[in-house]
Amino acid sequence: MDKPFKKGISFRNKLLVTFLLVSLLPMLAVEMMSYYTSTVAMKTNMNDLINVNLLQTSKNLDTSMQDYEDLLFQVFTDDNVMSLVKEINDPTAESPEFSRRKLINILSRYSYAKEGIRSIAIFTSNNTLITYDRQTGSPYDNMWSSVKDLIHLPIYQKAIDGKGQPVITPPLKIDTINNNEQYGFHLARQLSDLNVASLEPIGVAVITVYESVLAQAINLEEPSTANDSPRLNKRNFLTDKSGIIVSSPDKSQIGLNVNDIVTDSTILNTYYNMSSKLWVNNLVDQNQLFKEMYAMQHLTLYFGLSAAVLTVILITIFSGRLTRSIRRILKAMRTAQHGTLDVQVEGTAHDDLSVIALSFNKMMLKVSELMNESKSAIEKQKEAEIRALEAQINPHFLYNTLDSINWMAIEKEEYQISQMLKELAQILRYSVKDSNKRVTLREELKWMNSYVYLQQHRFRSSFNCEVECPEHLHHCPVHKLTFQPFIENAIIHGFYGVNSGGLLRIVVKELDTKQLMIRIEDNGVGMPEDKRKTLLSEHQSEDEAAGSGLGVRNVADRIRSYYGNRGHLDIQSELGQGTVVTITLPMDTEGEEEDANRRR
Repeated sequence: MDKPFKKGISFRNKLLVTFLLVSLLPMLAVEMMSYYTSTVAMKTNMNDLINVNLLQTSKNLDTSMQDYEDLLFQVFTDDNVMSLVKEINDPTAESPEFSRRKLINILSRYSYAKEGIRSIAIFTSNNTLITYDRQTGSPYDNMWSSVKDLIHLPIYQKAIDGKGQPVITPPLKIDTINNNEQYGFHLARQLSDLNVASLEPIGVAVITVYESVLAQAINLEEPSTANDSPRLNKRNFLTDKSGIIVSSPDKSQIGLNVNDIVTDSTILNTYYNMSSKLWVNNLVDQNQLFKEMYAMQHLTLYFGLSAAVLTVILITIFSGRLTRSIRRILKAMRTAQHGTLDVQVEGTAHDDLSVIALSFNKMMLKVSELMNESKSAIEKQKEAEIRALEAQINPHFLYNTLDSINWMAIEKEEYQISQMLKELAQILRYSVKDSNKRVTLREELKWMNSYVYLQQHRFRSSFNCEVECPEHLHHCPVHKLTFQPFIENAIIHGFYGVNSGGLLRIVVKELDTKQLMIRIEDNGVGMPEDKRKTLLSEHQSEDEAAGSGLGVRNVADRIRSYYGNRGHLDIQSELGQGTVVTITLPMDTEGEEEDANRRR
């Protein structure tokens, strides 16, 4: 019975899918290439602009720092400052306190010279502090008042080691009173007596500047107003060599590691400032950076989707008209599939499909004629088969005839002939009925005894037959006529020319592997090696398979068909020494049934 037809994708839908793939895939590829190219170009350009901005920011930082270094240089070159510091360092001076007050007044004037200065202090070489603190406005209450050993401060030692070169420290948290400024940095320089050739240090001048000075120097944009267009969300900040933020417009970020504020949506660029030994960092939100590009991509996507929807509608309409003729032909084919062979395709348009419709109509007419002729031929064939069956000889006629001859032999007291007729009738019944039927080993051996009995009389007892089979193996199932070709070969070919002394042994054993081993051996003439290989070969020509090889090949094929890899046939033979045939079959009947079902 034919399997039901599984309906697949219609030709119309295939046209639709093909057109969409052909039109949308290039558009999608162009869109992806455009997105990639524009993104890379924008990132490259933006990185170049940011690097230029960082370079300019670094220069602005140097300019801002230079102003405070110039102020420090003015203090360094002020003769009044130098003379007062020398008087304070001189232990024999008459009024060091008066000199100290005069120096504080001078420092107070310098402290108001620029915005962002917290204090200006001088640490003399005899551990005396002279300072003016703009936040406290007092020479006694200041940010250095709690320090007892001034000359051992790191800033003092760095200034001395600098030998007249300005020293800048990174911004640190400082003490503050009623002021939002929490961080500041120090500029320090060694003070030397310029009137002495050795330039012996007489102290260190330290200017403390608020961190906001650095933040303003690296962020020059004015704050946006309500009427301004929204600006790009970018910010500059300074980090030290460990990546710790030391200056930033957002004071809450100071002290954090730069990795704590960098995210997947931000772009970080850096530039190293040689004078301050700090890194200038620029952080940009790339979502805002590419916002307009994303908007353009979304707009392109919406236009693409609209075009795709319109394309689907148009191709649906036009494909329906295009495939109308095809649907007519398919409808006629389905009708013919259900047995209506006189179906004809209705008239179609004058196009290529009309040729198919015309050919289909002619084919159906021809098929209808052939079907009528086939029915007539089948009826004639059945009549011929019936006549052939009537002409066949009924096997029962043959059995009844043998039985009649048997009784005639008994009446004439030919009991040996009678026994041979009985054995022959039994062999015929066993062979003809259900040749592929499985029988017990007992039945197969019983048939074998009858066959050997007839052959012994035929060859005048030129050989003997011995059978070794344990009683508990008699119930094992085997297929009928498994032994016959090998026993026949042993008698006819193995004992060819042997008048007496021939020995045929059949040994049945149960192996440890739960297999049944059947060994058929004779002491006959044997066979050459090429003949043995031919019998075992799976690929034989018709000439090689003829004669005795046909039965052996038959059994080998049956063993392979019934048992698969679990059945095995082996033949060993030597000229003048005899032949040994070994058949190995599985004993588990369930496995055999599974193999048979799998083959079916």
